[in-house]
Amino acid sequence: MTDSNSGTHQPDRPPQRSHRGSLLVTFIGGALIGASVFWTGSELLETTAATTDGMTMPAKDGGSHAGHAGMMVAVDDWAAKPTLDTDIYADPVGGWNLNVKTSNFTFDAANAGRDNVEGNGHAHVYVNGMKLGRIYGDWYHIANLPKGRHEISVSLYANDHRGLALGGAKITSTTKVTVE
Repeated sequence: MTDSNSGTHQPDRPPQRSHRGSLLVTFIGGALIGASVFWTGSELLETTAATTDGMTMPAKDGGSHAGHAGMMVAVDDWAAKPTLDTDIYADPVGGWNLNVKTSNFTFDAANAGRDNVEGNGHAHVYVNGMKLGRIYGDWYHIANLPKGRHEISVSLYANDHRGLALGGAKITSTTKVTVE
């Protein structure tokens, strides 16, 4: 092949391809990934229990106490049956401090998800029926609550995340707080 401008011979090269096709595929792929991230993120935000500027707690998948909560460990035969009580105090800096008082029960973060040990485990905290988190000690800080009346519940759980029940009822303590 001869270059018509210079009269020199150039090796055969494939014709130049347009980059438009590659750009289009890249754009569509990025849009799909972005949409999936947005969708997943928005679903996570719907289930967020608390934020620093307020709370978003719509019921999802039938509401409260999902997961292992349907399965219980009966403590009726235990020599020392666990008890639970809670109090809540306004934190002077912001939010609320939840005091979890138990007897015959030891918080055991190191064995969460492992074999049950009688009298050991953790607790779950719920605000208005939606799980806020796990508790592995006597105190738990709850971020700012929006104005209104709120029900704060704590339930005891075994190491394997099954709820503890006495007399067929989950061991739970509920405290109410009104934010003005």
